[in-house]
Parts: sequence; C-alpha cells; structure tokens
Amino acid sequence: MWGRFVDFLRCPSCKGPLDLAPFEQTSSDIAPEFEALAHKRGVLDARFRQYVESGLLLCSPCRAMFPVMDGLPILLCYTAAMHVNFLQRHAGRALEPYTGYRFLETEPASGERAVMDSFSKEWLDYDYDGVIWEMNYQDHETRFLKEIGPALSEADARSFLEVGCGLGITTYLAQKNSNVDAVGLDLSLAVWKACRHYRNNPFLHFVEASVFSMPFVPGTFDLIYSRGVLHHTVSTEKAFDMVVPLCRADGTVYLWVYGVGSIRETVFRRAVYALERVIRPVLSASPNSLPAKVFLTAMGAGYVVFNGVRRMFSPTIQPLTLSRGVHAARDRFTPKYAYRHEVSEVTSWFKRLGCEEIEVVDWKAMPPADYDDYRRNVGVRGKLRAEPRPLSREHGG
Repeated sequence: MWGRFVDFLRCPSCKGPLDLAPFEQTSSDIAPEFEALAHKRGVLDARFRQYVESGLLLCSPCRAMFPVMDGLPILLCYTAAMHVNFLQRHAGRALEPYTGYRFLETEPASGERAVMDSFSKEWLDYDYDGVIWEMNYQDHETRFLKEIGPALSEADARSFLEVGCGLGITTYLAQKNSNVDAVGLDLSLAVWKACRHYRNNPFLHFVEASVFSMPFVPGTFDLIYSRGVLHHTVSTEKAFDMVVPLCRADGTVYLWVYGVGSIRETVFRRAVYALERVIRPVLSASPNSLPAKVFLTAMGAGYVVFNGVRRMFSPTIQPLTLSRGVHAARDRFTPKYAYRHEVSEVTSWFKRLGCEEIEVVDWKAMPPADYDDYRRNVGVRGKLRAEPRPLSREHGG
C-alpha cells in the first residue's frame, strides 16, 4: 500500500484513525505523469513515494491490529486465509513490539465467509488478457464511462471508491480517466491480485474489507461505484445502506444489480433459474468438490455453445474459452446469494438515503456487446444531496 493511503483508512470496528507500522517498505520510482499530478494536487512529499510491502495497521482504542501483506491492507473484523499467511511470514521478532494488539474475531455477516471463498476461487483463476466476461477492455471502459456519467470529470472530484472491485480493472479505469485517488475494495482475494497487478500507480489503492464493516468514515468519497456485487450479500438493501453514507454531499453513487428480467424474460431463462435455485444451495456449500467441478465444466461447455450462437448476431461479443465458460458457470451457480431486483425497488433505496437526480441508465447507451445483459438488469445513479448519515454496523443475518 502507498504510505499516504493510511489517511483514507479507519478501523472497521470503531472508525478511529489507524497508525501504520511498516515491516518492509521501499521508496518507489514514480512515472513523470503521476509526479506532475501529485505536485498539482499538493501531495508530492516523501510519503508519496513510500510503498509498504508488509506491516501492521494499528487501532489504539480497540487494541486491534490489521495486516498489510504483499502491499494489501486487510481490514477485516475476523481472521481469514491472509491472516494465517501473514503470521507464518512474520512470526517472531517483527510482532514482538505489538503483543498488546490482536486480530479481531467479530462474527461476520451471515454467509460472508462462503461468499469470500467462492469469489476468491472464481477470480484468482482469471487473467489480465484484454477480455472480461464477453467484452474487451475497450467496451468495458465505454460502459463504465456511460454508467458513471459526467461526475468523473467534475473539477472537485478527488476520490473514487469501487465496492466489489474484483481484479481492479474498473478502479484502474476510474483513475485513468480522471485525476482522482481511486480505491478498490473487495472481500475476495481478487483484490490481492489487483493490488499486485497495479503496483506502480500511486493513485490506485486497494483494500480487503467487508461492506458491512467499512474501513472509512462517512463523506470520504466524491464518487462511489458498485457493479454486480451487492446482490451477492445477505441483503442487497442493507449493503447499499452501508455504501451510500461514504459519499460526500453532492457526490455521485452508482449501483448495478441483477434485475428480474434476467430470470423472467424468456422460458429458457425461467428454466435456468429453476435449475439455479436447486443447484445453488448444494454448490455454495462445497464449490470445489469433484461433483461441483464436473457440473461446472458441463455448464461451462454450454456457455461456450451459447456464446457462439450470440456471436453470430453480435460479432463484438468476445469468444468464450472453456475456462471462461466455467468461470461464468461458477459465477451463476456457486455464490451463496444472488438476489434479483425491480427498478422501482432500487430507485426507492436511493430516495430513502437522500439521493436526488436519480437516473436509470439506458441500456441503449451501452456497447452493443452488453445490450442484452444491461437491458435485463438494473443500473441506477444518483446525487447525494443530504449530509451522509452515520454508518450502522448492524447487518442482516
């Protein structure tokens, strides 16, 4: 993590400031364009070049410690795989000065560990090869810019948060198309991969955390973006309640979730959804078992065939390999939660949380490769006019 990123972060439990105790750090060479931007923004100091490979983030009031591993701050309120790896690497002298601190062991939101495991497996197998799902990166960028609208180019926009950043591609696109500090947050280990891939950009930051215990204070970000993520939590609405207060007044929030059109539009989609409702509880409990792998491979092959048919009518759709087909099948059948929502339901959440200028983004503005997917689902953005209300740590269970 870049040293100055600690100013953004807060203890996910008490929301107090954190102290950074680096174990391994370097002073990194910075590309001239980033140095010029840092000078313009008034952040070009010694800390700007400091990159922390490993260390601890410390909360004195909670006596809690949070690991930084391979440059990734891990701000979870419970231990996971990365904590175990951290202790294996740094047991002994490095931890001796911090014997009065501990990792937190708060009970996570219902099903959250299963969600973490499922998406970690799904995205760690994915490569940065110019294609994401069935779209190339150029179409992905076009879609993102249409989704976020004019907010990214506003002169006072300085910070962007992507909730559920996965491999960090959209977080990177936000920074590329603006002068913001772009932050990607994810529960899965995909964010570890993103952190390593985008290591050389001092305006890109990544953190592993839960949407129900955010490591930020209200009003931190000018722009917040979340696509295809919150419907995989125990409650889409309650997760959204955690997200919106992080936006400053007059900032922009964008949310894309599964819509009911994705399961009701045709007889075929209704049949697949019926299968999903039967299979999902089984696969989410053991997504890496041999029967699960056999089923996902078979479904992945079906996705490849279906993709071939779609490409006959829309050549901008990218071809699926079998591995990508299995990835799509895993995304459909293994997450513990996958809720679908009506447009009116989503817009009501925006209104309740103090948003105005609420827009349902038109699917016809998207790249042709994404027409069908966008039309069946729900993308909404709005301006937060009210002051952000305090965050609650309550979540569904």
